[in-house]
Amino acid sequence: MDREKDKQELLVIQTDLANYLYNNYVLSTIDEEQKKKIFNEFNNGNGDLTESQFFEKLEGMEKKISIESVEFTNFSVTPMNTVRVYFKLNNVYEDSVSLDTVSAENDKLIYNIRTLSGEGPYYLEEKPEKTEASMPSQKIIYYHGTVN
Repeated sequence: MDREKDKQELLVIQTDLANYLYNNYVLSTIDEEQKKKIFNEFNNGNGDLTESQFFEKLEGMEKKISIESVEFTNFSVTPMNTVRVYFKLNNVYEDSVSLDTVSAENDKLIYNIRTLSGEGPYYLEEKPEKTEASMPSQKIIYYHGTVN
């Protein structure tokens, strides 16, 4: 009986985390070849670009991608008894989040998501304009395994 309750709780956590990511974050990417070209043009301040032109070009080539799917890949418990949730966004960006803080106001988990993390070419960034929508359930791939 408790096992079924735990499974249901994990599904609720996954849905809540998927909605949180969907409403608060975007993926960001930069074409690595184009980036190299811009760095060569700048040449540590000795090239054809001024510093402001350099940063302007870098910002201009950044592409923002909405989160279209969330796949949960694993749950684990750390040595300090913190639950970690592993996920993949849009099938291109993998990350994890610790579930160790609960809000005193609404009794919901607080997700501490690292932004601008990852090994590239995709990075997670906060949305400038947050939303309050529900992610379409068919875009959430739930993890039904056990907590390791």
